[in-house]
Amino acid sequence: MDSNFSFLRDQFPTIYDHASQAEGLVFSNPRASCFYTRFVLEQMVCWLYENDPYLQPPRESNLGALIHEQTFKDNLKPGLFGKIRTIHKVGNNAAHHGSPISERDSLHLIEELFHLTYWLVRYYGQNGRKLGDISFDRQKIPPAAPPAPKQLQDLEKRLSQSDALRQLAEAKQRQTEAELAAARAERDALLAQNRAIADRHDYNEADTRRYLIDVLLQEAGWDTKAANVTEFELQGMPIQKPGDTGRGFADYVLWGDDGKPLALVEAKRSSKSADSGQQQAKLYADSLEKDYNQRPVIFYSNGYETYLWDDLAYPPRPVLGFLRKTELERLIFRRSHRKRLSNTAINEDIVGRPYQKEAIRRITETFEEKCARKSLLVMATGTGKTRTAIALVELLKSANWVNRVLFLADRNALLKQAYRAFQRHLPSVTVLDLTRSKEVTGANVLFSTYQTMLNAIDRMDAEGRIFGVGYFDLVIVDEAHRSIYRKYGEIFDYFDALLVGLTATPRSEIDRDTYRIFQLPQGLPTFAYELNDAVRDGHLVPPKGVTVPFKFLRTGVKYSDLTPEERLDYEEKFRDEESGELPQAINAAAFNDWLFNIDTVDQALELLMQRGLKVNSGDRLGKTIIFARNHRHAQCICDRFNSNYPHYKGHFAKIIDSHDNYAQSLLDDFSEVNKEPILAVSVDMLDTGVDVPEVVNLVFFKPVFSRVKFNQMIGRGTRLCQDLFGSGNHKTEFLVFDLCGNFEYFEQDIDETSQKIPESLTSRLVKHRLELATRLAPAQPSATPRAREQSSTYKVDRSGDLYTSLLDALHQHIATMPRDNFLVRRRLPQVETFSQRQRWNNLSQEDAATIADSLAGLPNSLPNEDPLAKEFDLLCVKLQLAILKADRSYERLRDKVRDILGQLDTKPDIPMIKGQLAFIREVQDESWWTGATPSMVEGIRVRVRDLVKFIDRQKQQIVITDFVDEMGEVQIVDIPTHQTGFSREQYRRKVEAYIRQHQDHLAIAKLRRNIPLTETDLSALEEMLFSAAEIESRQRFEEVFGQTKSLKLLILEIVGLDPAGIRVAARQAAKQAFARYLQGTNFSANQIRFIENIIDMLAKNGVINPGALYEPPFTDNHPEGLDGMFNDQEADRIVSILRSFNESVDAV
Repeated sequence: MDSNFSFLRDQFPTIYDHASQAEGLVFSNPRASCFYTRFVLEQMVCWLYENDPYLQPPRESNLGALIHEQTFKDNLKPGLFGKIRTIHKVGNNAAHHGSPISERDSLHLIEELFHLTYWLVRYYGQNGRKLGDISFDRQKIPPAAPPAPKQLQDLEKRLSQSDALRQLAEAKQRQTEAELAAARAERDALLAQNRAIADRHDYNEADTRRYLIDVLLQEAGWDTKAANVTEFELQGMPIQKPGDTGRGFADYVLWGDDGKPLALVEAKRSSKSADSGQQQAKLYADSLEKDYNQRPVIFYSNGYETYLWDDLAYPPRPVLGFLRKTELERLIFRRSHRKRLSNTAINEDIVGRPYQKEAIRRITETFEEKCARKSLLVMATGTGKTRTAIALVELLKSANWVNRVLFLADRNALLKQAYRAFQRHLPSVTVLDLTRSKEVTGANVLFSTYQTMLNAIDRMDAEGRIFGVGYFDLVIVDEAHRSIYRKYGEIFDYFDALLVGLTATPRSEIDRDTYRIFQLPQGLPTFAYELNDAVRDGHLVPPKGVTVPFKFLRTGVKYSDLTPEERLDYEEKFRDEESGELPQAINAAAFNDWLFNIDTVDQALELLMQRGLKVNSGDRLGKTIIFARNHRHAQCICDRFNSNYPHYKGHFAKIIDSHDNYAQSLLDDFSEVNKEPILAVSVDMLDTGVDVPEVVNLVFFKPVFSRVKFNQMIGRGTRLCQDLFGSGNHKTEFLVFDLCGNFEYFEQDIDETSQKIPESLTSRLVKHRLELATRLAPAQPSATPRAREQSSTYKVDRSGDLYTSLLDALHQHIATMPRDNFLVRRRLPQVETFSQRQRWNNLSQEDAATIADSLAGLPNSLPNEDPLAKEFDLLCVKLQLAILKADRSYERLRDKVRDILGQLDTKPDIPMIKGQLAFIREVQDESWWTGATPSMVEGIRVRVRDLVKFIDRQKQQIVITDFVDEMGEVQIVDIPTHQTGFSREQYRRKVEAYIRQHQDHLAIAKLRRNIPLTETDLSALEEMLFSAAEIESRQRFEEVFGQTKSLKLLILEIVGLDPAGIRVAARQAAKQAFARYLQGTNFSANQIRFIENIIDMLAKNGVINPGALYEPPFTDNHPEGLDGMFNDQEADRIVSILRSFNESVDAV
């Protein structure tokens, strides 16, 4: 039987032999066929590099590097590279992985190989121009017996060898210029002859694009060659024009084990929008539903963009792959079996507080009534975010809304805490910590850090991708804020799951990006219960700030301010040994970073031991956390504590940070009430997620620049602790000692949204190269005169290699991105676009912005390079930009390069340096830099980048001093836990002080003696208050204290016998009055909030007229107030409870 590859026999006999062998194994042994197909590709690529002088072999000689080399890709006919990449990828899987290889795979690869070899003969064959337009014929594939095992072993051995490729590179290097010129002339003449005749061959690009969808389906475990999966015929399609039969063909139908359709896929060309297939897919779904009495899930895709449309529940949404059979079955099962969330009870054994229930109801209403898939909870640290999440999971599981849950946190300590909480409160589910185990079978709730999950998503097994897009039904994100989403947001976009974010960051301080991710209006989370709310309700205790202004930590140390003895020590420790120079001051940033002053630490510890809150009848410091700047700082603190307080025998104060392999054991001890250590010195480890209710002192011994982190750290002390100071003497506050000006810093109006997340070195290098390339690019005819003038400044660089080499390097960065990586897949259209080398020849500013924003940080498969070499690359690119822009940073960057060269000059015995020594010494000379151009700097970069690894890395030496520090006045201050320009607490204290100063006023005196006030008394009291400068205005007063009808209660609270307890007692009494009524009900979130508003008003005003329940704020959610929110029976019960409460208050 004739072969599809017969046209190769005369001119490429070796390639023909192996291609025909691959063809003969397509059906009898698909894996072996893919082996051979990849081997033929390797032979073909080697031949091209051997015979086409235009191609430049890369440094790496493996096949992957050869096919991604830019000259190789430039030389291909458009559309062929996708075929080469497919053969390379599937061939590698066949050779090295356990993933299944089907006949469809081998058949697809052999057809792709046919088109590639046709192109080879058409353009490189002696008679290529005479080659007719031939087509691939599947009937020519002969049946053949499978190869013997030894034959396969020999082939695999050949596939793994790279000697031939290395020999190829060496042979190219040995070619003389004359040989290269002759070969180039012969090749150019042959190509010219073959290109003179139009190439009308159909390279079947549409089939290549469709294969991308096949790969995604296979990753989800679908067999695309199974019966009735592809091109499934349907009836009942609309008649569009005369002659239509009403028939249609669905590209893919995915079937369940019961013979019913689970999903359909409508595939469109990549040149079209995926949306263009939406209506067609809907009509197919209508037809399938009519025939099988089950509506399938709809997918439509162009290979790059895929949308999932479960049109019985949600609008279309983008996804990064397809769902497995079990996942689709669950989705369809839930259509009829999931319960109404509003009728599903909250497990009050897990959460019992009204605000926790309201939070859950707000989320379930968002999911059920609004058909939204994302929710954001703002809950202060210590109010039970994790328990609320557990109760939410329990409710969603019991209502058949979710099965698998992913809980993400940024640190192992937080993850472990959440893991234990789920085990304790929800023992019915199987939990698994993915950071400790890779076996996920049977687990319902998986816990992972962001980085672990980022690495796990691309993990494959025999059935495909383990964590497909539909693996999880619910993703919970702990501490959801901007930095997490900027760094790991791709994870949340990858999983097609409900998303719940948890954060303790106050709603006013959450940035716009976070609200946008959760598709919420700015400042309006799904639910919020913040620190002030929790303190008001008695669920948390408030912080009291203690500012401790140390001079050295605020302004640094000056030589002139020291005593003679201290100056001698200063000179000894800070004078430069080589130059003899002595700095006149050390700035504050050095303290506790590399400079540690004994007296500062000793004074801070003494203040803590004297003024910190005590327990055990005042005999012992309460549990305390000191936040240190780094590990060496923590060591210094502990050393000084043990030196000053030796009677504690080294057990009282301990460092708890990542340097200790047994830090968790120390943390467990610290968490126990009567166990040492009492004082934990932490470096980052205790900043978040540690629940120790006994903590009563926090010491900020380091500056903090993130408001999110600052609030989290404050949250370490907010938890309640009963009987901490003795029987009936509970924890009511905690102290926060600020030694580094954090309070003042956060009182400012700080725009944290402008604070950037640190970028990778590779990403920064790409962005700077992009800027350099766009500045060197020739001006377009339409460019402004200024742009044309700027672009013509350095013609020498464009006429040379710099501009081209920049574009080559940037193109190589994009072209080598692995297309099967989930991060790359989201940007696949842009990646494919800029993988074409010719696309870079007219790079626009818009193109550069797209690459910088979307592609610069994506992974690629280039060989790993020495980070020091890449840092030097970045330094040189910055210097090149400084030259072009005439920037004042030029001298600093130039001197930095010269300094590196000077350090290399001290190591002449190293052979690699010795070979460049003359150049290194020449460039150090000042005269060399006169008129320096970017091309000259490029010469330095190329010749020196591989040498910088020999430079000795210098570390900042640790310096310990004992200069006398000055501690300023220690003051009690407000803590700026919210980003506002107005301190409610400070205003409250000002009002209270004013009222106490005027407690002899007639009306206030009557109140103190329990004499009823007349209308005249009340008017006089209001006039006295609201005309005072301290009060500012009635509006401000009511904003902080509530409406004026609570004035009597306020005065009693301020000047009465129980200033701290009246309001709390009123709230507790109101909560108790309604507690039994709320218990066991399935009230909605708005109904719960209605009751909470009653409790709030009772706490403020003492009594409420039932008529007020038909006025704001009780009409916020329904214009009819009480009657609109509750049925008649419930409304009567609420009024009855309210009247009973009013009577009890009046009796008092």
